[in-house]
Amino acid sequence: MALNGTGDGPHTLYVALQSTGIVEISFDPSKDPDNAISIVNINTDAGFMPGWLVISNDKVYSISRTSSSGSENESGGVFAFQIPPEKGSQLTRIDDNGSYGKGGVHCEVSPDGKILAAANITASTISIFQLSDDGTMGEPTHVFDYNKSDPGPREAHPHQAAFDPSGKFLFVPLRTMDRVDIYSVQSAQQVEKVYSIDLPAPAGCRHLAFNPISPAKAYMYLVSEKDNTIRVYTVSYDDTESPGIKVELKQTLSTMEKDLGPTLDEHKDLASEVVVSGDGRFVYVSNRNLTREDPDTIITYSVDKDSEHEKSHLTFIKAQEVPGKHPRAFALSNDEANKWVAVSNQFTQDIVILERDSTTGLLGDVKGRVNLKVEESHQSSPEKVVFSNVPSKMSREDFLKNRKDGPMCVVWK
Repeated sequence: MALNGTGDGPHTLYVALQSTGIVEISFDPSKDPDNAISIVNINTDAGFMPGWLVISNDKVYSISRTSSSGSENESGGVFAFQIPPEKGSQLTRIDDNGSYGKGGVHCEVSPDGKILAAANITASTISIFQLSDDGTMGEPTHVFDYNKSDPGPREAHPHQAAFDPSGKFLFVPLRTMDRVDIYSVQSAQQVEKVYSIDLPAPAGCRHLAFNPISPAKAYMYLVSEKDNTIRVYTVSYDDTESPGIKVELKQTLSTMEKDLGPTLDEHKDLASEVVVSGDGRFVYVSNRNLTREDPDTIITYSVDKDSEHEKSHLTFIKAQEVPGKHPRAFALSNDEANKWVAVSNQFTQDIVILERDSTTGLLGDVKGRVNLKVEESHQSSPEKVVFSNVPSKMSREDFLKNRKDGPMCVVWK
């Protein structure tokens, strides 16, 4: 993906709308905030309730809760799209398959672009697909079924399947089991569980992100939504010793306020997403509050990668209010300065874009906002975010004719 050195755009974002498909929107920061975001295209070929997508080279991969409408007991679906070379043209679906489990919630492509991993939260399965040179995926090479491998009263509910920076390991947070499983990935055909990280219950581990330091070391940040914490782990690699990876907990902080310990949510506060700035100097976490009208927040932490005292690796800087309600996911633009932050709000069903100060790490003014609400349904809102550079071509009126519900996921390319 080409980087825009200044981030001045215009940019295009892909938005996963749960009951509609993938919507392409354009953000032009030179315009006033009320007119900076416009709708470009809608693609309805992404299954029923698509909730996550990712870009790899010139392809978009998405995952849906089920493959088609009215099939609650059906497997989720995974979909591959070709990004068109012409600006303003539609994504073209080039392949699709079942995700091999109900409740497709997350998908990710390995750093080398050769493997797709999919997480199915309802069925508690992880599926692995080999990607061909043309971006198609075929049948899965592995399906890991936690209901068979870990039977019991608590289902695993994997919420993510994330490759580490090396691409040799896959990390899977099991939200209900309070555990992160780590799989060795030698190829799409050679995947096996080699390591587990146990957390104190109830943690509700949800999402994680990496901050690579060297080929031999990375930091991993794990956000848990029940105790509202971000845990800092060192990830060390050593090919001479099995399993080739060592993960150690170094620090635990609240995702709510400075110096606050783990806070049980009682379904009030739920930490959701974690993102690392491109320069590795800042980490961001979003919080969702279910019971009050107060604005939700994004927390900014500074990173000390060189500290000998790894218990002070992250330092709380500030909690900043987010326009809108229930920021399920957000993303930084991929220009060199990560100048923009796109937030997808589930309850208000809108996309908000904020400016970011790359020196202080803090979020600034709203530079764009678009409301995608059609019905009062929390199952039809934005969830994830990806940037791309395409001009606007569709009015809001035309958009409303083509969809039933709100956005779920957004991505910068």
